[in-house]
Amino acid sequence: MATPSSTSEQLVEEALRNFGESMVIFDPFRFRAWAELGLTTAQLRVMFLLRETPGVTAGELASRLSVTPPTISGIVDRLVRLNLVRREDDPNDRRLVRNALTDEGEQCCSRLEKGGDEFTRRILVEMDQDDLEALIRGLKAFTRASEYVHCVEPNLAEVVMPGTV
Repeated sequence: MATPSSTSEQLVEEALRNFGESMVIFDPFRFRAWAELGLTTAQLRVMFLLRETPGVTAGELASRLSVTPPTISGIVDRLVRLNLVRREDDPNDRRLVRNALTDEGEQCCSRLEKGGDEFTRRILVEMDQDDLEALIRGLKAFTRASEYVHCVEPNLAEVVMPGTV
């Protein structure tokens, strides 16, 4: 990828500012969900990862979230106590314990997903077609750039914030 010029650096700064402002839009929805469910961001992330990959082990979860296995154990313990996650012995390898959402956990994720979609849809329908198409192009470009950066710098989070895990 190209080295940014001063003009493109100004555009990057403006994009950063606008991206941050757009993320704040979702705070009322997120805060309501957290307060209603009494779950932390980490717990919600684990639930959505389990939804994506049912039967994942604690070690795999820890690796995907870049945290230690004891941290994941504590998160999963709480979710098990809340009947949102269940642990299952692996029938092929007795040393492994697999984690999956319970029906209640799946309902919780579905409700959050539906609420988030409805919240976002209400905002998107207020945009005119040209702006909506530009947003779609921009989001696709952002995703492509993210995938590229992940390939060339897979540990970017650790690089930009060393010593935080």
